[in-house]
Amino acid sequence: MGMSSGEKGSVLIVSLIFLLLLTIVGVSSMNMTNLEERMAGNFRDHDLAFQAAEAALLDAEEFVENTFDITQAYTNPSCSGALCYTAACTGGLCFQGSFDSSSTTVASCTAGTTKEWENSAIWTDASKTRAASNQVAGTAEDARYIVEFRCFIPRDPTNSEPDLNMFAQWVPAFRITALASGSSTDSAVMLQTIYKLVN
Repeated sequence: MGMSSGEKGSVLIVSLIFLLLLTIVGVSSMNMTNLEERMAGNFRDHDLAFQAAEAALLDAEEFVENTFDITQAYTNPSCSGALCYTAACTGGLCFQGSFDSSSTTVASCTAGTTKEWENSAIWTDASKTRAASNQVAGTAEDARYIVEFRCFIPRDPTNSEPDLNMFAQWVPAFRITALASGSSTDSAVMLQTIYKLVN
């Protein structure tokens, strides 16, 4: 018993539809694989940038711990030297407030309200940022940071009323911001910390 010509045509149409469905599934799978590869690459790039920014924060904290002296934050008389915290953010060391001298009370120190890290121009000017000394391999650009002197916070957090006239009850505070890229400049991470310098 043979097939009629109408039956032969329907088998061909069903076969072609089935082949079309298999092609659609194959193309969709390829597109999904490409998308997953891009997502994995972006995640790796972002993770690399995060690691570089975190390393820059640690580098900045070590820098502050090893170099800070209270005279570097004086605005009257002004500090002079390479490690002064100024409104110009020279060398990545910023202080937008005022602080006369160590003989004044802690309350006389005003930190200012400028948010240096929001100024995109500061990150493109190497003279206003510091490069981290230990760079993470594979990044497109060196991680950079700025350190802002933010006056003082109580040395002992359990002391609810530290004496404003006793420097020994207070410690310098800093806002440190780091910016780093991953393996391309398309991926950038900015991290920030408040650092309490306890000697």
